Amino acid sequence: MPTGQERIQVEVLGEVFIAKDNSAAEELRKTTAFLNERLTSLQARYPSLSAKKLAVLAALHLADELLQVRNDYEALISILDNQ
Repeated sequence: MPTGQERIQVEVLGEVFIAKDNSAAEELRKTTAFLNERLTSLQARYPSLSAKKLAVLAALHLADELLQVRNDYEALISILDNQ
């Protein structure tokens, strides 16, 4: 195994994944916990959806949030540049 690369086991919606990651294991665990919270919340709202559909729905929600944050960031940078 290359130096600095660690095998980390995480669980998402009851499914176990092994990740090879160069970042800290704790960060991956925090990310996994965040994702599980989102998926669990969606699963409670839409109990008939499959895990695959829940994952796509969560991805859409997270992508929307990311784009909003990027837009807010760009607007902030523009304001700061114009001062």
